This record gives sequence, structure tokens and C-alpha cells, in this order.
Amino acid sequence: MNGKMKALVIRKPKELIVEEVPIPKIKEDEVLIKVNSVGICGSDIEIKNGTYPDYIAYPIIPGHETAGTVVEVGSNVLGFKVGDRVAVEPHGGCGQCRNCKIGYYSYCVNYGKPGHRTLGFTVNGGFAEYVAAPARNAHKLPDNMSFEEGAMAVSAGTSMFGIMEIGLDPGETVVIIGPGPIGLTSLSIAKALGAGTTVMVGTRWARLNLAKELGADVLVNVREGQDPVKVAMDVSDGLGVDLVINTTPSAESVVQSVKMLRRGGRLLMLGITWEPTPLILGEIVTKGLTIKGTRGEARNALERVIKLASSGKIDLKKIITHVFPLNEVIEAFEVFEKRIGDPIKVVVKPE
Repeated sequence: MNGKMKALVIRKPKELIVEEVPIPKIKEDEVLIKVNSVGICGSDIEIKNGTYPDYIAYPIIPGHETAGTVVEVGSNVLGFKVGDRVAVEPHGGCGQCRNCKIGYYSYCVNYGKPGHRTLGFTVNGGFAEYVAAPARNAHKLPDNMSFEEGAMAVSAGTSMFGIMEIGLDPGETVVIIGPGPIGLTSLSIAKALGAGTTVMVGTRWARLNLAKELGADVLVNVREGQDPVKVAMDVSDGLGVDLVINTTPSAESVVQSVKMLRRGGRLLMLGITWEPTPLILGEIVTKGLTIKGTRGEARNALERVIKLASSGKIDLKKIITHVFPLNEVIEAFEVFEKRIGDPIKVVVKPE
């Protein structure tokens, strides 16, 4: 497809502009997608500000939570046709390293090198009218899922991948720290997979009350002086909980997470902090704890989220609080970054 399209371009850190750029040319293994919905993530703000710790290919069109309609198909693509509605995984990896070959393409060892593709990070992403993506990254959306839910499903894929990796048995007691999009989708997925008592820890009642709507059994507002470690012990008869899912960048919360866990418990880290974290190794070793961090939505996690959402087992719509057209995307970034109107998930619609 020839011609121009509107896109948000970050020319360099803190320099954003909506401008016309060429519609991307697809490779033989790619599809061209007319973007309908794309979510704003904290990583987009870090890319905007120049603080994202990994390789970024400035100038860049950001956007890695994308859904839309296939309008062109590469010559080697199988299984997709023009008109298919899809959600798009951002992580494509290189397809050649050991991690990519075993399904851990979000940990591609060639990140940022030629041949590596991660939408919105190392190649152009979804804050545009069109995006080119490897066909293997596209997942068909059922008719009963909106494009907004499709974009939200990509975000939820991060939660699903983490839970797949750490494991969750039916009936287990789970604490989720941070009622943002990743925390709320982690809660929804945990409940759908049979979690027992769930505790949501946060600082704002609006988000905590939404967590209650999504199935949280116990709410903890640390801003009001509630002690999450004490609550975790109370709901577990003093033994500690089975699993903590920490979605925040708070070093203090990591220490609290370890204290909440039972002997043999598990900590899943989905939030990223670069602060020194004063963990006591003796506590980790003597309690036999497992601590695991995960990134992205590898191992077909997005497909699993789509199945849960389309079957009504999780509700992604409630997490979307703000919607903007593409020509207001810079304002949308400001609303998200400065938390104007207490946004949770902000979605931009280029159509």
C-alpha cells in the first residue's frame, strides 16, 4: 500500500509530534494492519522521556498494545486474510536465538540488533494509522471482542505470561500489589484460573474499588495506614500467602512481598524497579521462596487472554477509563503521565 499516514513520532526524548509519514511497506512474512485501538503503557512514557533502560531506535513511532484490521498480507503469510480483526503482540524477537526458538521471544538475546523486532521499541509501533507486524505476532479477535478489548488483551498478556511462568493452583491465596492495568488483569486472570482468597494492595480507593468489582476479596489501602503484611497473615491464618504478584516499581513493596509469603511461597515480579532492594537472603533461603520476574507476553499468553475474555471469564472493558483520537495523542500521554482524572488504561483510536 502506498501513500502517507498520520503517526505519533518521538524524534528524540521529550520531542513528540503528530505528523504524516509513509505507510510502512510489509515484508513477505508480515501483515499490514489498519490500527483501530492502541493502549498507552508506562513504557511509552519512559520512551518519551528517554528513561527506558533498554535499546530504543529513535526516532520511533511508539505503541505496543495494538489492535486493528489486516489490510495487506505478505507473500509468505499463511492463515490471515484482508479483513481479519487482530490483536498484535509487540515482541517478535529475532526468531533465531535459543530463547526465541523455545518461545521466550520477549527475552531475545539479540534485542536491538538487526533482525530483531519489537513493535514500538526497536521498530515502529501502533500510534499510527497503520502498522506492519510479523504475522506470527497477530492473533485473531472473535466477533464478540471489541478492538479496545483487543488492545487491552495485549496488556493482559503480560499478566498471563507471568502467571503461566510462576504457576497458580486452584484455591491458592494470592496478594496483588498495585491496582494498575497489570495488577487488575493479574487479579482477573488469577480468579478465572481458580485462585482462592485474593488481596489487592494499593493507595487509591477508586482503583481498589474497581478491583473489588473484578473479584478481589480483600482490599488494602496503604495510604490509610493499613499494613499489607499483617493482612496477608490474617487471611492465611498466620502462615503467609501462596503467591504475591508485585506490579509496582517500589523497592519497599518487594521487601513486603517476601514477608507476606508462606514457606515455599512464590513471588512474581511484573513491576520494574532499579532501586537497590534490601532483601534478606537468609529469609528467602530458609523459607524456600521462589522469586521470578517476567517481561512481555511470550509463550502464546495473548491467545489465552483472548480466549478468557471472549468466553466472559475476564472483563477487560472496565479497566479502560479514557479514549482519545490520534490527533489528541499528545494530550492522552499527558493525561496518563500526570494522572489527570485518575486514568487506569488510556486507549488511542487512530480511526
